Amino acid sequence: SVHGPEEAVVSTQSTGIQAAIKESRLDCVAQWIANKHVTLSSAIANVLLCNCQCRTRCDCQSGTLALAVYRGINDHEMLIHCLTRQGALYRAIHYAKKQGMGKPEFLYLLKTLPSIDLSALLVLEEGLNIGEVLQCLKENHHDNIFIGFLRVLNESSDLKNTLLLDESPESIEWEEFIEICFELGEKEVAEELQAFTISSDAMTKAVNLVNDEEDERKGFELGEEAIRKAVESLSPRNPQTDP
Repeated sequence: SVHGPEEAVVSTQSTGIQAAIKESRLDCVAQWIANKHVTLSSAIANVLLCNCQCRTRCDCQSGTLALAVYRGINDHEMLIHCLTRQGALYRAIHYAKKQGMGKPEFLYLLKTLPSIDLSALLVLEEGLNIGEVLQCLKENHHDNIFIGFLRVLNESSDLKNTLLLDESPESIEWEEFIEICFELGEKEVAEELQAFTISSDAMTKAVNLVNDEEDERKGFELGEEAIRKAVESLSPRNPQTDP
């Protein structure tokens, strides 16, 4: 395919950076970036990020350089991704909020870079529903983080309060959460979730009952009004006042 001049330059520079990486000369790459000897691009940032071998928290030079390039080209999503990989969770979330991001983006971040710390931050600091966070972890098969997150909340006495504040949609699979907890030996957490679901169901039924009674009362009043008007329409008119 035919590339324009800019694409050719980026391609050449990416090749040069790959060569420097093979020679373990990230110091040269850092100098090229600092002295603006390369055109910052997502291609260069991606090369640097792919060179990162960190399995958990990123603390390597490749990751740091990738973050600098993403920041330079205003790639907000990848900048947040890099900050999260480095464990700078508060900075990542603060930056995301400045860019107008919210719950959907936070849950996607949790899906791609799951951790107990990020789960706790989203629930305890950002006010996300614990049910939605647990659902995200379960659906993406992050069982160890799922149970670790619940264990941390339980040990810090935050579990009951976060459950009381939960406003997750009805589609959240609480029964499956309880089953996972029992399977993984977290009986205390499972029983806490059971107690929550039982009380939540009872509250829902009570609210529905009150609403049904209110609808019934309104229906009765409307019925009485309709009967009254029907009786009035059938009553003989006063000849002195009727036209």
